[in-house]
Amino acid sequence: MRIFYSLGRLVYRYRWFVVLVWGTLLLSGAFFAPNLSDRLKGGGFEGANSDAEKVQDIMAEEFDASPSTITVVFEGDGLDAEGAEFQEAQDAALDEVRELDEVSSIVSYSETQDPRFLSESGERSYALISFEIPIDQAQGLADEVRGKVRNEELTTYVTGAPAVYLDITEASNEDIRRAEEYAFPLALVILVIAFGSLVAAGVPVLIGGASVVVTLAALYFVAGIYDMSTFVLTISTMLGLGLGIDYALFAVSRFREELEQHAVPEAVPRTVETAGRSIFFSGTAVLIGLTGLLFFPYMFMRSIGVAGALVVFVSVAAALTFLPAVLGILGHKINALSVRRRRAEGNVFGAGLWARSAQFVMRRPLAVLFVVGALLFTLLYPAMHMKVGVPEASVLPQRYESRAGDDILKEDFDYAGLTPIEVVAALPYDPSSPEGLEKVRELGQRIGETENVERVESIYTVGEEAAREYAQSLEEAREEAETEAARRVDEAVTGELNDLRGRYGAVPPGAEERVRTEAERRAAEELEGQVPGMPEGISADGTVTSEGVANVLALPEVRESEEIESALSFYAAGDRALLRAVTGSNPYVEEARATVGEVRAVEPPEGTSFLVGGLPAGQKDFISNLYGNVPYAVAFVLGVTYLVLFLTFRSFFIPLKAVIVNILSLTASFGAMVFVFQDGNLSGILGFTPLGFVDATLPILMFCTIFGVSMDYEVFLLSRIREAYEDGESNTASVAKGLVATAGIITSAAAIIVVVTGAFAFTGIITTKAVGLGLAVAVLVDATIIRVLLVPATMRILGDWNWWPGGRKKSVFRARGEGSYRATRIAPTVAFIAAGVFTLTGLVTAGILGLGLAVIVLANAALICALLLPIIMRAFGERNRRPDDVENVFEARGTVGAPPGDKRSPGDGESAAGEQRREDTQNVVAQVEWQETSGNGYAVGDRAGWEGHSAAGRERQSARPRPGRAHLDSFHRLGRELRQTSGSVDYERAGPEKTREGNVYPEHSLSREERGREL
Repeated sequence: MRIFYSLGRLVYRYRWFVVLVWGTLLLSGAFFAPNLSDRLKGGGFEGANSDAEKVQDIMAEEFDASPSTITVVFEGDGLDAEGAEFQEAQDAALDEVRELDEVSSIVSYSETQDPRFLSESGERSYALISFEIPIDQAQGLADEVRGKVRNEELTTYVTGAPAVYLDITEASNEDIRRAEEYAFPLALVILVIAFGSLVAAGVPVLIGGASVVVTLAALYFVAGIYDMSTFVLTISTMLGLGLGIDYALFAVSRFREELEQHAVPEAVPRTVETAGRSIFFSGTAVLIGLTGLLFFPYMFMRSIGVAGALVVFVSVAAALTFLPAVLGILGHKINALSVRRRRAEGNVFGAGLWARSAQFVMRRPLAVLFVVGALLFTLLYPAMHMKVGVPEASVLPQRYESRAGDDILKEDFDYAGLTPIEVVAALPYDPSSPEGLEKVRELGQRIGETENVERVESIYTVGEEAAREYAQSLEEAREEAETEAARRVDEAVTGELNDLRGRYGAVPPGAEERVRTEAERRAAEELEGQVPGMPEGISADGTVTSEGVANVLALPEVRESEEIESALSFYAAGDRALLRAVTGSNPYVEEARATVGEVRAVEPPEGTSFLVGGLPAGQKDFISNLYGNVPYAVAFVLGVTYLVLFLTFRSFFIPLKAVIVNILSLTASFGAMVFVFQDGNLSGILGFTPLGFVDATLPILMFCTIFGVSMDYEVFLLSRIREAYEDGESNTASVAKGLVATAGIITSAAAIIVVVTGAFAFTGIITTKAVGLGLAVAVLVDATIIRVLLVPATMRILGDWNWWPGGRKKSVFRARGEGSYRATRIAPTVAFIAAGVFTLTGLVTAGILGLGLAVIVLANAALICALLLPIIMRAFGERNRRPDDVENVFEARGTVGAPPGDKRSPGDGESAAGEQRREDTQNVVAQVEWQETSGNGYAVGDRAGWEGHSAAGRERQSARPRPGRAHLDSFHRLGRELRQTSGSVDYERAGPEKTREGNVYPEHSLSREERGREL
C-alpha cells in the first residue's frame, strides 16, 4: 500500500480542481491576512498561577489596583519641572486624557507633591494613567493617549506595557515588510542558480508565498477565538517562507529527475512517493518541535506553538497537493525559460567537491570526528556564560516612543522605586490595629534587613511618619500656646498687681505669688483645652510605637487627610497588608531577582503569612516556571522525534545519531546568540542595544523551532542514503551516493533558509533578530559541518549497524527465504507501541494543557497512527508469506534476464512499480557481481575510494559478528541464483572460470557498465 504514490496519482488526476481550491484559498486569504495584526495581543506571560500572579490578582480584587497603566514622561526644553509653567502645561495635557471613560485615575506631581515624580535633573516629570481595562484592551488606547497629551510647550513620551506592546505590533509589521523585500529576491536568485530555469525557480516561491498567505489568513480566524501573541506574525512568516520554499525545492528537484525516465503522469506520483514522503516526515519533525511549546502555560509560548503547527500543516499540505498539481500542469515546461544549460546527472561517486569530501571523511572518520568536535565546542563556548532575563521595552529599537520613554525613566528617575517588590501579608488582626501594625512593623523590619533592599513602605511606615509629624505639630502648637500663655500670665499678673497698688497703695506681701499661681492655673486650663495631649505611644522626642501609630491613625483629624486616606486604602484591605520593598538595582537584572528569593526566605511573624509579587518577582517566577517545564518539553520532542525517525528508517541508531547531531547544531546557535546579543558583538551591524543577557524565552523558542527545521536536511539526506542502501549498495557507498545526490539541492535549500531567516536578523525587534540569526546559524552549521563531515563520519564508523534492525528491503534481503524476519516481526510491535505512545501522549497533554490545546496533539497522533496502519497490514502480509514463495515473488517482479525485446509494459499486466522493483533487483545483481569480481576486496575504477579494504581486513571483519554479514551472504546467494536462471548473459565469452571461497563464477572481460546493461 503506497499511500504517497496513490496521493500523487489522485492529485494529478484532479490537478485542475486542486489548483482551483488553492487559488480560492489564496484569494480569500489575501483579504484576511493583512488584518491579522489587529487581533494579536501583547503580553501573554501570565498563566502559571505563580506567587507573583496571585499577588497581582489580590491587588486587583482587594486593593482595587489598576490592571493596566500607561506612563507619560514630560520633558520641558529648559523649563523647571517643579515650576508653575511646566506643571500648568502638564495638567492641560492630562485634562484631555481624563475625559476618556476607561481612565480610572491619573497621578502626577500636581496632585501628590511627591518629589519622586520629578527627575534627578529637575527637567522632567511623569504621570501615571490607570485604566479599568486589561492590558490588551488598553493597548488600543495607547495611540489615543499619545494624541491627547501632545502640546507645544512640552515633549511627551508615552510608555508602559500597553504602549510597548502596541509598538511591538507595529514593529513586527514593519519587520515583515523589510524582510520580504530582501528574502524573496535573494531566494529567487538562489533558486535560479540551483535550477537554471526561471519556471522551476518560480514554483517554490509560489508555494512559499501561498503557504504564508493561507497560514496568516487561518491565524486571523484562530486569533478571534484564542489569544495570540504579537510575535506570531513574524514567526509564522519566517517559518512559512522557509519551509514552503524548502519543501517545494526538494519536490521540484525530484520531479525533474523523474521526468528524465518517466512520463508526467508517472513522474508526479513518483515525486510524491519519494520527496513527498520525506517532506511529510520532515514536517512531522518540525511539528513535533513546535508542539513542545504547548507544554508551557503562557499564552506567548502556546500561541507560537499553535501558529507554528498551523504553518507546518499548511506548508506540508501545499507541498503534497498544490505543488504536485502545479507540476502536473507544467510537465516538461518546468524546465522552460532556462538561463543556463542543465548539467547531466553525475553517476561517478568521486566527481565534485562533495564526493571528494565524503571520500576524505570515509578514510579518516575518527580524525574528522575529533576536529568537528573541537570546532563545535568552539562555537558552543560562548553559551557557557549565558545569562537569561525578561526584557520589555528594550526589545524595541530606540526610535520607538515607548522605548525612548522607558530609557528616560531608567536614566533620570528612581526606576527601582517605580517597580518595587510587592509583599502581601495575611494578618490575624486588622492592619490598622495596634497588633496588626506590630506584625507589619516586624515583617517590614525583617525584609528591610535583606541585602539590596533600600527601604520598605507599608501602612506602618506611612502611619509612623504621620505619627511623628503629628507629634511634631503638637509639640510646636504646645510651644506656641505655652509662649502665648506665659505672655498672658505676665499680663494678668501685672494687671492684678497694678490693681492692688491702686487700691491699697502697695502690693501686700505674698500677693504677687498668689496672683501668678492663679494666672498660671487658668492659663494651663486654657492650654489643655486648646492643644490636645500627646497620644499614648508617642513622645515628643520622636519615639513611636505601634500603639502610638494606631492611636494617631484613629484620630478623626488624621483620617480626614486625603494623603492618609489614600495610603490606608492602598496599603490595607481587610486582614491583608501591602508592603513595598524598593531595591537598589534595576528590576530586570539578576540581582533584583536574587533579592526576591531572599525576601521569600524571610521568616514571617507568628500567625502571619505573605506572598511576594511585583515586577522582579514576576520575572523570577516566569523564568523559574518556564525552565521548570523545559525537561518535559525536551523529553517529548526528543522522544517523539526519535520514534518518528525510527518508523521512517527502521533503525535504532540512525534516529539517535540524528537527534544528537541536531542538538550539536542547536548548541552552536546558542553560542552565536550569546556572542551577539548578550556580549554585544556585531550590535553595530545588526542595529541593537546589547541587553547584557539573553531573553529567557529565546533558548526554548529556538530549540522548538530549530530542532525541527534543521532535522529537514537530515531526513532528506538519510532518505537518499536509505534508497541507495536498499538498492543493494554497501553502507559506505550508500552514504557517499546519498551525500552526492543531495549535496547541491540541500545546499540550495540551506542557502534559502539562511537568506530568509537571516533577513529577519536585520529587523527591529531583538527577539525576532535572535530567532532569525539562530535559525540561520543552525542551518548553516547543519548544512556544512554536520552534513558534510559529522554525518558521513559517524555513519562510516557505525557501518551496517546504521540500519539495524530493519536492514534492506525484504525483497532483496531474503533471496532464498532465509536470513531473518526481524523487520517483519518488529514492525507490528513498533506500530502498536507507536499508536499507544501517541494516544497516551495526547491524553496526558489533554490533562495538563486542557482539551482545547490537546486537540492539536490528538489530531497529530491520529494522523500518524493512521499512517501506521499500512505498515501493520504489510507486516502481517509478509509474515503470512512462506519462504518457498520467494521465487514466485521474483517472478512477479519480472524476468531479470529477459532479452531487451521482451520487456513488459504496464499494459501487459506489469505496473510501473513492478518495473521499478525489477530495476532494484538488477542493481543488486550488479552490486553482487562487482563485489565478487573485485578479487581481493579492492574496488575497480571509481570504487577505489569507497571500498578500499584489504583481504586481510575483510577476514578480520568477517571474524566479528556484524548485522551486515547476513545481508552480504544473501547477496551472494541471490547472485548465484539469478546467474543460473538467466539466459541473457553469454558466460562462455567470459573466459575461464575461477573458484573463490567455494563459489564458481566467470571472470568477466566486460566492463561493469556492459554487464549491467546485459543483466
